[in-house]
Amino acid sequence: MLDAPRTAPLTKRSLLALLVIAGCAHGISNQSTSVVSSSSVWLRNTYDTDPSIYVGRFVAPDVTDLDESNTMALACSKHITTRFVEGGDVEYTEDLHVNNQVALKIGMPAIASGSAGYNHQRTAQVRYTLTGKLVAEISDPEAFAACCKSQPDQCTDRFIGEFIQGTGAVYHSAARDMSLEGEGTNPTNGLSGEGGASRSVEYQRAAEFPNPVYFAFKVNPTPYSQGLVDTCPAWVNDPPEVDGGVYVVGSADQSRSERAARDAALRSASATAMRSVGVFVPVRAEEWCITSAKKGKRTRFSARVLGFVSDATVAEAREQARLEAEREAAAEAAKAQGGAQGGPAPAEPAGDAREATPPAEARDVTRVLAAVRAETASSDKLSALELAVRGARLSAAEARQVLDEFSMSADKLEALKVLAGQVEDPKNWQVLVDAFSFSGDREAARKLAPAP
Repeated sequence: MLDAPRTAPLTKRSLLALLVIAGCAHGISNQSTSVVSSSSVWLRNTYDTDPSIYVGRFVAPDVTDLDESNTMALACSKHITTRFVEGGDVEYTEDLHVNNQVALKIGMPAIASGSAGYNHQRTAQVRYTLTGKLVAEISDPEAFAACCKSQPDQCTDRFIGEFIQGTGAVYHSAARDMSLEGEGTNPTNGLSGEGGASRSVEYQRAAEFPNPVYFAFKVNPTPYSQGLVDTCPAWVNDPPEVDGGVYVVGSADQSRSERAARDAALRSASATAMRSVGVFVPVRAEEWCITSAKKGKRTRFSARVLGFVSDATVAEAREQARLEAEREAAAEAAKAQGGAQGGPAPAEPAGDAREATPPAEARDVTRVLAAVRAETASSDKLSALELAVRGARLSAAEARQVLDEFSMSADKLEALKVLAGQVEDPKNWQVLVDAFSFSGDREAARKLAPAP
C-alpha cells in the first residue's frame, strides 16, 4: 500500500510495485456519492420529493439487488433522524448500480440473477446537477449502540443513510447494450423514458428528470457508536494490493463544501504518489468516502479517496522525466562548452536533427492528456487538469485535444478556463471556439480568449 489517510511509511512491496513496468490499470467499484462508480449508491425505483420514510431502514444481510422498498424499519431505526444538506448545483457524472426491476423500467436488459454480488450488478451512468441530499444522523450514539448490541436482530450491518436530489438524465452504455426501449413519462415523478435516443457515441439516454427529485440512495455501514467507529470502508487504512499498479489514499478534513473536500483529497493522493516516484503521475480516483460533521452552526466535510496508479503510467512518467533531464543536460553542456571556448553556444541544429528531441510543449500535452484520460468522472478530469497543466506550454491545437476529452459543454468551458493561461498562440483561439457546437457556448469561449 502507498498510504493511509495521513502520511505512512511505504512498504518495500509497495515501492517495488511502482517500479515494475508492466500491466494496465485495474480498478474497484466506487463507494459514496458524486463520483464515477459506486458500490453503495443505487438508482431508485420511484423518484419523489420526500423519501424521509426510508432513511434509517436496514438492509438484510442476504440482499444484493437493492431497492429502498426491500429494506426494513427495525427497532433501532428510531435513533436515526434526517437532515437536509444543500447541494450547491454542482454537476456530476456517476455510475450507479441498478437493480433488475429498475433496469426493466427504464429499458435496460436485466442481469440473469438477482442474487449476484454487487460487483456483478448492472450500472447506469447518471449525469446530474446536485441540488441537495437528505442524510441520516444518529443523534444519540450511545442509545443507538445499546440498541444494536442488545437487539442484534433489530440492527443489521447496513442501512439507508442518504438520498441524492438533483436534475439530470440516466444513460446506459450503447457499446454493451445496443437496444433501448421504453418511452413515455410518469406524471407522478417526472421520470421519462426515451427509446433509441443517442446522446453520444458511447451512451444512450434511458430516462431524465428535469425537476429536482430524489433519484438515488446510498447505503452506509452501520456504526455501533458514531464518532468512535469509522464509517468509511476498510481501504482507508488498508488499501488493496493488485497486480499492474498500486493504490494510494488521499485525505482532506474540515472543508467548507463536499466539492472542496473531494478536490483537496485528490490533490493529497496525487502529492503522495508524486513523492513516492519522484515525478508527477496522474492518479485515477476509484472510490470515495465522504463524511460531514457540525462545527458550531456550520457543516464541515471530510473526504477520503482511493486512487490508482498503474505501473504503465509510472513507467511513462519516468521516461518523460528522463528525456527532459537529458535535454536539459545537453543544453547545459552546450552552454558550458560555448563559454569555455569564449564564443557563443553552438547553434541549434535544423531540420530532422532538431525534431529528434520532441519540443517541450509536445511532452506537456502528452502529460496533460495522460492525467485527464486517467479519470472517468468530469469533476475528477477537471481536478487532474488543474494539477497537470501547471507550468505547461500548449498550442491552441494541443489545448483543443484536451478539450475534446470532455463530453459536456459546461465541462469544456471549465477546462478552457484552466487552459487559457497556457495557450501560447492565442491568435489561433478560433480552434478552441470550434470545440463548441452551440452559439451560447461559442460566445462564452470567445470571451475567454486572452487580451491581445
